[in-house]
Amino acid sequence: MSARLLSAGALLTQGARAYRGGGLLLEGGRVRRVLTSAAALRRAAREARTRVDLGEGLLTTGLVNAHAHLELSGLAGALPRGADFAAWVRALMAARAARSPRQLARDVRRGAQRCLDTGTTWVGDIDTCGRTLAGLSRHPLRVRVHRELIDAWDPSRTAAALARVARALPRRAGRLEGLAPHAPFTVSERLLEAVAGLSRARAAQVTMHWSESEAEVDWMVRGSGPLAGLLGASPRTPGLDLLERAGLLGPRLSLVHGNHPRRGEPARIAAAGATLVHCPGSHRWFEREPFPLATYRRAGVQLALGTDSLASNDDLDLAREMALVREAHPALGPEEVWDWATRGGARALGVGDRAGRLAAGRPADLVLWDLRAGDERAPLEALTRAAARVRGVWIGGRRVVDERGAGRG
Repeated sequence: MSARLLSAGALLTQGARAYRGGGLLLEGGRVRRVLTSAAALRRAAREARTRVDLGEGLLTTGLVNAHAHLELSGLAGALPRGADFAAWVRALMAARAARSPRQLARDVRRGAQRCLDTGTTWVGDIDTCGRTLAGLSRHPLRVRVHRELIDAWDPSRTAAALARVARALPRRAGRLEGLAPHAPFTVSERLLEAVAGLSRARAAQVTMHWSESEAEVDWMVRGSGPLAGLLGASPRTPGLDLLERAGLLGPRLSLVHGNHPRRGEPARIAAAGATLVHCPGSHRWFEREPFPLATYRRAGVQLALGTDSLASNDDLDLAREMALVREAHPALGPEEVWDWATRGGARALGVGDRAGRLAAGRPADLVLWDLRAGDERAPLEALTRAAARVRGVWIGGRRVVDERGAGRG
């Protein structure tokens, strides 16, 4: 194998520290050495077979989108913004059912390319229709494919839901299996217990929508509200209690949204080592009440960021999500938000050993960001305040997005 040297105007390393004139020595698709000084660059140049000077710009690890629905990328602008949640669910189901399998596969690829073009190299995708793998055939984006399970608390549907995921996905580089019981109000306790068993047997990550709307909480606890017209008898039990009872509440679980936690629930999530995924763009799209971020931070909950889907967001750009969360919570510092979009997402997807930071031995999944004049002094502040233009993306050391932002994958 031959080593290759990449140098850039600035390099963002572990701990979100920026070094002027840094670089990376790559070999075999991985980072062999992180170079943070001119002297280190000179020494590495003697070892490298080729050297690429990327010019001005900030070279970082790739972003990790902890929650997306790539198959819904064809529904941009198709659903009512800020609508009642139950009405939105009905509209979504009808719109998705109208898409053919071929259209859904194209939608997956379209969404994947938008993620890649905006600096995301890993995505946690929810696969409801079974088209994610077809849509990502030969696409370079790295994905944890969470296969969705729903039985709507109907015992006659439980076996069919389990049959859909009975066979594990084939193992491939850049494609990992995950499980996605949809939400406590659509997944029975029996199905949750079965998912917990599958997760243990396959060492698979689990992700689940949780406490997204007041309608969900009303139906779960009291059997009332707009969802009562869509579902049968309520368990009259908080969703987190059911997850804990089924054996799902632990480090392999990520909970998405969490807009309406009950007293004590954030502390339980933190103690279990689960991750809470916030989707700022979707939160704004639905015109929801302020996200209880301070409650989760005080409890010590691990946080990550996601985009959700183009059926409930304006973009799949995770850098935009960083800017939106800082706009909504001005006291947040750039280092914390960057951590959610990188290491936090890697924890949520169970890929913390291969994503989320630049380090020797890690895959060379990289992004080169274009910074405006004056941003060099505080690059992370600029990057998390406004979505910067992407000048290049590398997966496993191979450039897959060029200077114009046009994907090559």
